[in-house]
Amino acid sequence: MELRWPPSARAAQALALKAGSLLAVALAVALAGCKGGATVTVDISVPRPLIEPIDVTMGVYFDDTLQSYVHQEKLEDYGTYSIDIGASQAPVFKQVFEAMFAETVTMVATAAAAPTEGATDDAEDAPAHGGWTFASADGRSVDVQGVLAPTIEEVQFAIPDQTGGEFYEVWIRYRIQLFDAAGASLAEWPLIGYGKANQRNYGTIEQKEAGLNMATTWALRDAAALLSSQFRGQAQVQNWLAATTGTTP
Repeated sequence: MELRWPPSARAAQALALKAGSLLAVALAVALAGCKGGATVTVDISVPRPLIEPIDVTMGVYFDDTLQSYVHQEKLEDYGTYSIDIGASQAPVFKQVFEAMFAETVTMVATAAAAPTEGATDDAEDAPAHGGWTFASADGRSVDVQGVLAPTIEEVQFAIPDQTGGEFYEVWIRYRIQLFDAAGASLAEWPLIGYGKANQRNYGTIEQKEAGLNMATTWALRDAAALLSSQFRGQAQVQNWLAATTGTTP
């Protein structure tokens, strides 16, 4: 015996089936979005460190790679992630360096020519390391007691889907180099900034972008705080301070 739905029941069933199909499509889109990666552009400033400035004029150099740095990584099953932190580098480091030293001067650099075969040591003005020569970016003739140049060595991140936890986490590994005014290397050391953000603080749609953005922001702030507080503690920096200012930490 064939069952025949009344018109009202057939309409209700059709609506239910349509709603179910739409829900399935929406769920599929949402799940695809969850695994579709994320693109984050971080552009921040940091608070000025409250520290006693060192009484020197320090040159600061930011190369193009630092200022355009983008970390891209494809995570299996979770999509491609892009974290653009280049725009934040110079503003963040300038704020820190201006608090650390009595005066700072932005520098430009050119590669020093490698010694030619048979060259003598008469060229006393050539940089000892054969790497870079520095000059004021605005063309001024200014005496600096040193030049600081940060570079990014590596960026790593983790998302909750990978770790099974609740946090987006970001690590930024820098290398800080100190040169003398002639371009000879005086000191270098690693600096690692770490930041995290709880996924519960963000809605489902904005979660990946907002969570990674905040974790990266905290990593940058952590690096800035560590640089300002640990600079004087580097052994090679202490030697430079003693020779330059006659003081030790």
